[in-house]
Amino acid sequence: GADSSSVASDLTSGVENITATWQAFAALKEDGSVVTWGTSAYGGDGSVFTSGPVSSVVSDLSSGVVKVYSNRWAFAAVKTDGSVVTWGSPGLGGVQEASAPGYKVSVAHLLTSGVA
Repeated sequence: GADSSSVASDLTSGVENITATWQAFAALKEDGSVVTWGTSAYGGDGSVFTSGPVSSVVSDLSSGVVKVYSNRWAFAAVKTDGSVVTWGSPGLGGVQEASAPGYKVSVAHLLTSGVA
């Protein structure tokens, strides 16, 4: 497991769910915020690694998140407005476009198409 000491105080209450990549964790809290920890290359600090400067999606994760998904390398958070925020290892799910730090897209139409 990853060292959670830097976010331990944020994990003492209100945690609804925890999901993980290979070397990082994301805790979804009751208030719709997400707390991350672990190896930054795998999303542990909310970083998005691109060919340019490292950017962060921490502000996008501070509220309005309803679900967090992960694979071995990256996270995706679904927000109440129907958008999805991704972070972690680029090319492996962490960012959808190399030029888009913290790529954010609306998927509301995808979630309603073909649903009975």
